[in-house]
Amino acid sequence: MSFDAKGTVIDYAGAGDCGFIIELDNGRKVQPLYYPDDFTFSQGQRVLISYTELNNVYISCDQGVPCEVTYAEELSCSPYVDLYFENYDSLARDPVHLLEAYMDGDCLYFKLSYSGGCVDHTIDLARMHPWTASSSTVPTFEIRHNANGDLCEAWFTREFRFDMSDLKAEGKTEFVLTAKLIGDEVFNKIFQLD
Repeated sequence: MSFDAKGTVIDYAGAGDCGFIIELDNGRKVQPLYYPDDFTFSQGQRVLISYTELNNVYISCDQGVPCEVTYAEELSCSPYVDLYFENYDSLARDPVHLLEAYMDGDCLYFKLSYSGGCVDHTIDLARMHPWTASSSTVPTFEIRHNANGDLCEAWFTREFRFDMSDLKAEGKTEFVLTAKLIGDEVFNKIFQLD
C-alpha cells in the first residue's frame, strides 16, 4: 500500500546505524531505504513523499519504519537562526571540514564533515546581526556546529539546505558565509543572490 505524506527530514547520522529519517506530520517516522536517484535529502528539509512500507525488511536503526520512497518533492529548505549581540555565543562553534557550498535556487546548500559517533551533533546556519545599525550592510552567516563534547573519531559527511529567500525579500543581493574549520582556519566567502 502506498501513502502520501508531508514531513521533515532529520539526519540521524552517527546514531545507531541510522541515516535520514522523515518525521511525518502525523507523528510517524519512516526511514527511506530506497528513493529517487535525483533527490537529495538534507537536515531540516520539508518534503512531500509517496512511499511504501517495507514490512519484510529488518534494519539495525530503530528510528523509523523502513520504506521505499517512490516520489519526493522539496517543499522548503531549513530556516536559519537569527543571532544578535546578546546571544552570539548561544550556539557552539566547533570546527567542521567544509566540502562545498553553493546557492541552489533560494536555498544555500553546503556539505561538511566532522568526527564523532558517540552523541548527536547539531548544525545550524546563523545570521549574525551587527552590533550597531551602522555596521556592514552585507548580511553575514556562520555555520554553527555543536559536537556536544563528542570525542569519538568516526567520520561523518552531511548535507544541508537553508532558506535564503528572506534576504531577497529585504532587497539584499549578496551575503557572506563563514565557518570555523578544522585546524583553526576560517572559511569566508561572498555568495550572490539571483
